[in-house]
Amino acid sequence: MQLNNKSEFITSHKFKKIKEPTDEEFNLFRELVLKDLGLEWGEDKKYLLYARVQRILQTNQLENFQSYYDYIEQSGNRKELQDLYNAVTTTKSGFFREKQHFKFLRENVFPEMKKFKNNRYSKLRFWSAGCSSGEETYTLAMEAHDFFGTAMISNGGLRILGSDVNTGVLELATNGAYSEEQIITIPDSLKKKFFIPTPVGGKNPQRKINREVQKIIQFRQFNLMAEDYPIATKFQLIFCRNLLYYLHPDKREYLLKKLVDHLEIGGWLVLGITETGYKVEGMKKLAFSIYQKN
Repeated sequence: MQLNNKSEFITSHKFKKIKEPTDEEFNLFRELVLKDLGLEWGEDKKYLLYARVQRILQTNQLENFQSYYDYIEQSGNRKELQDLYNAVTTTKSGFFREKQHFKFLRENVFPEMKKFKNNRYSKLRFWSAGCSSGEETYTLAMEAHDFFGTAMISNGGLRILGSDVNTGVLELATNGAYSEEQIITIPDSLKKKFFIPTPVGGKNPQRKINREVQKIIQFRQFNLMAEDYPIATKFQLIFCRNLLYYLHPDKREYLLKKLVDHLEIGGWLVLGITETGYKVEGMKKLAFSIYQKN
């Protein structure tokens, strides 16, 4: 077939407009994300579903949200389900976000770990749960490396796990490259010590985390709502910040129990600054939504 002009080609490949989900369609997805991800959606999240997911429907040439739901429910469509997870999960992060926590680590947690480093804490294992694009995980790594020094951290002395259900942000985290705007909150001393000086990229250059930091971190994809976690160790420190807010109360309780189970006795659990008022079984509250396992 010969096209008359370019405009005819462009018009023929325009995405079809997708209608907003009906109440029935929205409820299908609301139940799905509750079951799979633990997310609690109110009626106000209908527009979020439409805004973040309509492009997926267009790409797959699906007519409406019901047909998309049927599509991802079919056996063998795990990739499509993952695309949905990537679209609807919140991925806000930042270096030294809620910096009170890192001040508390330097003044209270790290000194205790260093004091008992030859027996109780000979190997340090930290976990950044819901790590998004990696800023929190790298902040932990930089702070620990700067405090404990290379001698203690080398040869497996410190390992940090960063996990998220969202594969899109994990790719960014694994790459470890950030714009100058993203790293503006990092103290100059740490920026100089742990970032490669020469920016990478052309139009929007980025600074990359150096190998010294990257080698102590492993990023992995898994769902915190899973029955079993692919983790064979226990941790002295777990960060799980600003995630509980989005969860149904039952799922929140489930996650907290799982996190406590993966802590060593005496280990610390750090929640978000605004995630207050939780009584975490088996833990005592210290400060700034920081808990220690009894």
